[in-house]
Amino acid sequence: MFATLRGPAAHTLPKGLDEQTLRTVLGSLTGDAGRSASEVARLAGISRVTARRYLEYLVAAERAVRTPRYGSPGRPEMEYRPA
Repeated sequence: MFATLRGPAAHTLPKGLDEQTLRTVLGSLTGDAGRSASEVARLAGISRVTARRYLEYLVAAERAVRTPRYGSPGRPEMEYRPA
């Protein structure tokens, strides 16, 4: 009952996200060059889908920005940078 009165903690991650993995993903975004989810996955040692989930969380939390990367025919690849 008291937990509902307090509300959610400000630093609580969504279900399925881990603080250590989040730090690893955020650490792989350092530098001026933007990185794709595939590049972040390779650097962090996680799957591309997991990297994208964490990157999208960082964008929603305004800790990263997402821009399209054009260059090859087809759908542009998304590029992520720290905010």
